[in-house]
Amino acid sequence: MSRIDKVNSQIKKEITYIIQRELDDPNIGFVSIVKVETARDLSVSKVFYSIFGAERHKVEETLLSMNKFIRRSLAERIRLKYLPEIKFIFDDSIEYSVNIYKKIEDLKNASGKNSQGNQG
Repeated sequence: MSRIDKVNSQIKKEITYIIQRELDDPNIGFVSIVKVETARDLSVSKVFYSIFGAERHKVEETLLSMNKFIRRSLAERIRLKYLPEIKFIFDDSIEYSVNIYKKIEDLKNASGKNSQGNQG
């Protein structure tokens, strides 16, 4: 595991903890940190997240307004010479996967009904 992989893993773990345990905001809902990608020079960490049970724009606003708090809390937990700037990026891959699954199930159900109707 490279140094950047370790940094990504630690940032993901700590931001997850901060969001779940330290942010007291009803707009946040359930936020899941999907992955973290940190630049090799540690200038920026892209934090990809997904949400459940909340409105996307409210979560985005909350994360933007709490970014300094999250970064400060992160600095207390992670010992790095330079703490990267945190950029939150919405990841809709889980939502996309669920929608694809629903469409496949709908097609299966529709074709099952059609084949039963044709046999009778």
